Amino acid sequence: MQKRIISRLPQHIGTYYEPFLGGGAVFFELAASGRFDRAVLGDRCPELMNAFQAVRDDVDNLISILRQPQYVYDKKAFLDIRRADPDKMDPTTRAARTVYLNKTCFNGLFRVNSKGKFNTPFGKYDDPKICDETNLKACSEALKLAELTEGDFEDVCTDAGPGDAAYFDPPYLPISKTSNFTQYTPGGFSHSDHRRLSEFFKDLDERGVVLVLSNSHHADVLTLFDGFRMETVSGSRSVGRPDKRESVPEIIVDNKEAACETAAS
Repeated sequence: MQKRIISRLPQHIGTYYEPFLGGGAVFFELAASGRFDRAVLGDRCPELMNAFQAVRDDVDNLISILRQPQYVYDKKAFLDIRRADPDKMDPTTRAARTVYLNKTCFNGLFRVNSKGKFNTPFGKYDDPKICDETNLKACSEALKLAELTEGDFEDVCTDAGPGDAAYFDPPYLPISKTSNFTQYTPGGFSHSDHRRLSEFFKDLDERGVVLVLSNSHHADVLTLFDGFRMETVSGSRSVGRPDKRESVPEIIVDNKEAACETAAS
């Protein structure tokens, strides 16, 4: 899936925008191959954006905190750290909590309840690498090319124009009652948000921005992005028992004409 997304983006991008950052896999791959001059990255999840800020600006301190004895792979330690109030922590300690929970929770799933409290259960792993110093430092170097913004996708991409590109990876529209895992931030990502995203996608297309978007293979997605190039691909669910995961159809949307014009220029 990631390779298919990257193949739809220009070889050279002025400013790369990614407003649903998540783990940032596409950004880090593009950074490793020098595909953009600068990046604007964002998300509505404050814990995530604080963590990326600490990785970029205070990585040595972050590594030192993660080496402390309380950050151990143990269920009691996990529950204690999950229970701790991030609002009472300094930004880098707060980021260490996020990194730790991501490495030790079930499936690396970031999920919050209606009060914004992290509530993913403890995960079962052989020996998770909680403090990956080499990777954290590499990520820090890549993020030095990026502006980080906590906010709505429209705010993150407000300055995008010709020569730029954006990848949208919103919380997927659920294709079943059991696949609705959009509670990534308090309030989730509603159907009206998906409609608003489709209108913004059209606006950016008119500005000459190269665009790629991924979502579930849902009838509403097909309707919302009618007129753009779409490809159905097979993806595996990231939530659920590993022995019960199945390939599910997903959609990649792009504005092929803008991509071709950028390549030609």
